[in-house]
Amino acid sequence: MNFSFSDKNPKKPWFTWVFWILSFILVNLILLIPQTLFHLSSFTSFITLQGICELGIIGSALLINHFYTKEQLVFKHWNLFSHSFIFDFLFIYYLMGILLLHHEMHHVVLYGILAILIGCAEEISFRGILLSSFIHNWRGKHPLLMGILLSSFLFGISHSINAFSQPLKNTVVQMVVAFSLGIILALMYLVTGNLVTPILFHALIDFTSISISNSTESQAGWQTAMPLLIIALIILIVELRPSVRRKIKQNFQL
Repeated sequence: MNFSFSDKNPKKPWFTWVFWILSFILVNLILLIPQTLFHLSSFTSFITLQGICELGIIGSALLINHFYTKEQLVFKHWNLFSHSFIFDFLFIYYLMGILLLHHEMHHVVLYGILAILIGCAEEISFRGILLSSFIHNWRGKHPLLMGILLSSFLFGISHSINAFSQPLKNTVVQMVVAFSLGIILALMYLVTGNLVTPILFHALIDFTSISISNSTESQAGWQTAMPLLIIALIILIVELRPSVRRKIKQNFQL
C-alpha cells in the first residue's frame, strides 16, 4: 500500500499523542476532586460527574484535533452491518445478551446515556484521532498494523487511571481487555469506514457490563481477558488480508 505523507509533519504526532494521553488522565483525575471535596456518594451525582468527565474528554479531543492533529473523522457508510461477518456476529451477540439479561439490569436509562457518552469520548479519541494519526504518520513498515497496535496499546494504558478506584489486579486485567477491544474497535472503524460503528459497539459493551454489574469497576478476570486477547489477534489477522486492506485504503484515501 502506498501511503502519502506529504502533508504530515513527522515530529508533530509524538507531541500530540503524549499531550492527549495527559489530557485524558487529567480529565479523569478531575472527576475525583468533587467526590473527595464534597463527599459525593449518591448514584445520580456519580453518574452526573462521570458524564461531565466524558463530555470534557470529547471536547478536549476535538479541540486538539481541530487545532493540531487535523485528522478527519470518517462517517462514509451508514449501512453499519454486513461489512464483516465477524463484526455482525459481535453486534448480534451483545444485542442478544441484552435481550436475554434485561431483567438483571439496573438503571437502564442512565447507564445507557453514560455508555453512549463513554463510547463517543473514547472512540473519537482513540480511533477517530489517534489511530488515524498513527497510520498517517508512521514512517516504518506496516502502518496499518502499527497504527492498530499502538492506538490499542494507548487505549489499554489509559485505563490504568482506574487503579485509583479499584484494586490493581482488576485494573491490570482491564488494561488487557481494553487493549484487546481496542484492536477490534480499530478494525471496525477501518473496515466499515464509519466511526459510528465502533461507537455503537463500544456503547453496547459498556452498557451490558455496567448495567448488569451495577458498577463501573471492572468485573472481568483473566479467564475473560486472555481468550479475548487471542480472539482479537485472530480477528486482526483475518481482517488485514489483502482484499480488506484495499477496502480500508479506499475508505480512508490512504
